[in-house]
Amino acid sequence: MIIYIDNDFKCNVSDPDGTMAAVETTAFDGKCSAYIEGYRYIPAGETWTRPDGVTFSGEMIAPWRDWRTLDDAQRAYEWEQLAAYEQALSEIEAALGVSG
Repeated sequence: MIIYIDNDFKCNVSDPDGTMAAVETTAFDGKCSAYIEGYRYIPAGETWTRPDGVTFSGEMIAPWRDWRTLDDAQRAYEWEQLAAYEQALSEIEAALGVSG
C-alpha cells in the first residue's frame, strides 16, 4: 500500500497538499487509518533524529501515539469488517435460499 510520510516521518493515509513523500510498504496492509496515522515510518536508507538528539535509521516502524489507543482503533475496525462480511454472507445465503 502507499502511505505518505511528513518531514517528521509520521504516517498519513493521504496527502491532500502534495507535500509528503509517498512510500510503498506492506507494513500497514489490513490496518485502519487511525492505526496507520499513529505510526512513524522511516524508510530504508533514511534517518530521523528525535528532538533529544537520538538518531534512528530505517527501515523502522514505531508508534508515536499511545499503542493501546492504536490497538483499540484497529480492533474496532476489525469488528466492523467482520460485521460487514457476516451481513454480506447472510444476504448471499438469503438470495440462494440457504438457511444459515
